[in-house]
Amino acid sequence: MTYEDIRGFAPVNSTNPDRVKDLADSIREHGYVGSPILVAAETGILVTGSHRLAALSFLAEEGNIDVWGMEVAEDVQDIVDRWCEENDATIDDIDFANLSNVFAGTRVEKYKDDLAEW
Repeated sequence: MTYEDIRGFAPVNSTNPDRVKDLADSIREHGYVGSPILVAAETGILVTGSHRLAALSFLAEEGNIDVWGMEVAEDVQDIVDRWCEENDATIDDIDFANLSNVFAGTRVEKYKDDLAEW
């Protein structure tokens, strides 16, 4: 999914302006690298990546680089839905600061070393 696809998604936590600036500088210099922002597309929320989305939004407003078509996100709605069903829970019950119980053993476990929320 691209930045344009997720730009209006609700973040799951607050952001640190210094971290956002550092990420924006890195994206400006190297492009978007690293793990994708994980989103629940049907629900319209970020599962991870509040800082990365804020950095992309900053760069979009700045207008010096084109972030709109950058591939930056992966839809994990299916995994979230499965976890919710298996745990008789809703997305509101997910601890977004500790996602290992939701994503362990899934296709996105490969990103665990890159995600502070793991």
